[in-house]
Order: sequence, then structure tokens, then C-alpha cells
Amino acid sequence: MTARATQAVMKGKMNSRKAGMCGAISKNRKKEIMKPPIILMIESNGEAVELARFALWRSNFHCVLQWYDEADAAIHRLLYAGREGSEVDLPSMIFLDPGMMENNGLDFILAMKAGRDTRAVPIVVFPDPEYPPAMAGLLKAGASEYLLKPESADDFMLAFLERAQRWGKRRRRPRAPRATRPAP
Repeated sequence: MTARATQAVMKGKMNSRKAGMCGAISKNRKKEIMKPPIILMIESNGEAVELARFALWRSNFHCVLQWYDEADAAIHRLLYAGREGSEVDLPSMIFLDPGMMENNGLDFILAMKAGRDTRAVPIVVFPDPEYPPAMAGLLKAGASEYLLKPESADDFMLAFLERAQRWGKRRRRPRAPRATRPAP
């Protein structure tokens, strides 16, 4: 029962049965439900990030778009910050430009898929058309999808938005069934 519901019961404004229902969703669960999904772009091209941001805004897709132009900073945030005791909100999906990483991002994908908390995060490999790395190796390592960036701005925004809508929805963890009390 929440503190507000307890006060209402004490003042006689609410019966205890109804007050018990007010506390059915925990405070942490409410925060989780209200948070928009986080889409992370690991991208060296600022224009691509602005096109993505515009596509999300134009389609009214509510999310938090985070951007790293350095792969090392993204790796540190996702893989090591949680170990150092800071709480990290994981992205709902990652757009990865493998051209800015050593080994075409293969090590990053393998590290993400090896982490207990990070393995469920979908990774869309989104390289520039001039620099297509070996697709089969990245998909085999655990990337969710491989898509060359379209050349025109409209095609880029459409491709980005389609992937964001497909992979970026916040995934809810399955909840354990509640134990029910037998009727008296």
C-alpha cells in the first residue's frame, strides 16, 4: 500500500481494500512503464544523427535518441559502467556504424551478446555504402540486422524509422505470476 493510500485510509476517505489496489504497481515498475525507449546510435557522421532525429520527430515516435561518435565511449557506457556501480539504462536498440570500430564492430557485437544484461539488445549494423564490412560475420556474431545506409535523405529517414519501430520498442520482461490467496 502506498503512503498516500495509507493516509486516505486513516482519514476514512478510502477503504483498505481499495487502498491495497493502489499499491498494486510498484514505484520502480511505474518508472519503467513511463520511460520512453532509448535508441543508441554509434555513428561518426553528425548529419546521419540529425536525419535520424528528424525522422523520429516527424513520425511522432517518442524515444530518447543517444549518440556516441566514439566507439570506446559507447563500449565503456554499455559494458563497464554497470560494473563500476553506476546504474545504466540500457538502450532498447543500437544502430552501429562499424566503420568507426576496429574489426568492423565484431568485437563490440560479441561483447554485447556475451553480457547477461546486454545480450537482448538488438543491434542493427548500419554502415556507409562505401564501407560495407563482411555481413555474414556480423550477423553470425549476433547482430539483429545488416542494412547499408541509403544515399538519399528521404530513403535514409524511412529505413531508420522502419528499423526503430521494429526493433526499438521497449521490451517488457516477462513477470512472474503472482501467487493468489485462497478465498476464506
